[in-house]
Amino acid sequence: MTYTAIVVGTDGSETAALAVGHAAALAEMLLAQLLVVTAGDNPEPIAEKVAAELKDSGIRARGITRTGSAAEVLLDIAEEENADLIVVGDRGMGKRKMFLGSVPDKVAQHSPTDVLIVRTSSGKPPEGYEHVLVATDGSRTADRAARKGIALSKRFRTKLTLVHVGHPKTGEILLEDTRANIGGGVAADLHAVQGEPAERIIELANAAGADLIVIGNKGMTGARRALLGSVPLTVSQIAPCDVLIVRTTTVFASELGKGEGAIINVDGQNVAAYRDEEGALHAVSAKCTHMGCTVDWNPTEKTWDCPCHGSRFHIDGVNFDGPAPKPLSKLDL
Repeated sequence: MTYTAIVVGTDGSETAALAVGHAAALAEMLLAQLLVVTAGDNPEPIAEKVAAELKDSGIRARGITRTGSAAEVLLDIAEEENADLIVVGDRGMGKRKMFLGSVPDKVAQHSPTDVLIVRTSSGKPPEGYEHVLVATDGSRTADRAARKGIALSKRFRTKLTLVHVGHPKTGEILLEDTRANIGGGVAADLHAVQGEPAERIIELANAAGADLIVIGNKGMTGARRALLGSVPLTVSQIAPCDVLIVRTTTVFASELGKGEGAIINVDGQNVAAYRDEEGALHAVSAKCTHMGCTVDWNPTEKTWDCPCHGSRFHIDGVNFDGPAPKPLSKLDL
């Protein structure tokens, strides 16, 4: 598992500096490009100054200052730069409440990529993680989050806890399967419990002393749609530690079943891929030809739909509705 391009926002505050520190540590470890972003009505070039300091310490950093809403700018840049992670501090997030106008809430709910929410409110300096907790329900989408969480734990050489909330006997089987087949037999504490999922995940994270929770964003289907599943949303808002929300709507081509479509990543490029009933793979660019937003798979209509302005495309990329002026480019995988 690796991230190649990481986006982090800053307004020059001390709490923002903590989020930048976490993003920079990840970028350095993973040899990733770090995009430092400042936004606002009349923003000062803070990002460029921060990026210059990071470059002096050997990190591949670039500063971007742009006029506009902070959340919207972060989301736009993540799409434009094909970033695979946004790091955001938790300032403005509510405890057991939803504050939908806040930057971290909006980014968490609408991001086109993974999101790491850093608990800057704790005032802790950026350090390597020591204990990662991965929550899974055994579904194909949850498996994708588990794969990334386990890989991250191996990279940081942390303790690992795997959690399933549901029927305990079923959970025990699913967790052992996850540990063996996804984790390659990695050492992990397994907890199959019953109860309200978000509450039990947070409770177990507290008990284990986990400093990072990894959870999939099941339910999110568009880059601008507030459809983050209720469990990851609650965990992201009230967990005591950092939370990595994995965008599970991006999959591996090999995971596509017959009649299924999804956005996959090929050499840093988002690709809209569909496997037909005969097993053949069809691929087109995932970039809408109207304004460049990333399209979504519509499983009911079996079309590629743009969440930004409503353009729609057939499986072969031909546009048939909305403002898109031309088809999606066909690709040969």
